[in-house]
Amino acid sequence: MSQAGNLQELKKALSREIRKSGLSVSLSLYDFESGSWLEINGEREIYPASMIKTLLLLALLHQAEKGALDLEAPHLFTEKDKYAGSTFVSGTGILQYEEEGTVLTVEELLRLMVSYSDNIATNILMDLVGREEIAAMAERLELQNTRFTRKMYNLESSLPSNRSTTRDLATMLIALEERRVAGEELTQIGIAAMKATIDKSRIGRYLPKEIEVANKIGTVSHMVGDMALLYFPHRPPLALAIAVENPPNQEDAAHLIGCLARQLCQLD
Repeated sequence: MSQAGNLQELKKALSREIRKSGLSVSLSLYDFESGSWLEINGEREIYPASMIKTLLLLALLHQAEKGALDLEAPHLFTEKDKYAGSTFVSGTGILQYEEEGTVLTVEELLRLMVSYSDNIATNILMDLVGREEIAAMAERLELQNTRFTRKMYNLESSLPSNRSTTRDLATMLIALEERRVAGEELTQIGIAAMKATIDKSRIGRYLPKEIEVANKIGTVSHMVGDMALLYFPHRPPLALAIAVENPPNQEDAAHLIGCLARQLCQLD
């Protein structure tokens, strides 16, 4: 069967799995081997939660590549860093428990943002990189349905909510893997941080150990998602983004994401 035929049959199998679950799913897969896409509701706008941090990662790496940002530059951690406006920044991450006066490099903040999904590290980096550079990166990658304007836990902001699609999220992964925003050394720092992500319970949930998962999850009450570069021993990688909207609980969504990823990784 042709590659197009394989993808069509796989899409049918995935659609059956999704219908059986009764959940609302957006999914975008890009195969680096064939240059082909497989999508289900890939252009539907979603609230991406922490998956949007990948766009900030790309903008940061690009700034470092240009010499506008030094990954070894120190940041003196203060109590003010723990707040977005008057709201204490909680949720994921460890900096909410850190003492004032700690010195962290930009690279350390990057790793906290990606590997631990640290919301405070994200907000610090957002200030360092700048909203204009983040928007410029979205424009550079032609992400027409993506915006990252609000800091994490900035509940008082008058800015529009962060938005994306699984197509745009997968496109971010493609840009990283294809070294479109930075050279080899900086790209490897970004990919290594994603490989070190502590939560592999979604896309990586049912995958064999020989498949390396470089991922970034996102979670809010009305959306559970994951996006990942998947590295295989004997074929080029896949870029995959999946979002489940309004699931009855996080575990059902994580299970479905894992089942869909397992099917997709049987792609020939």
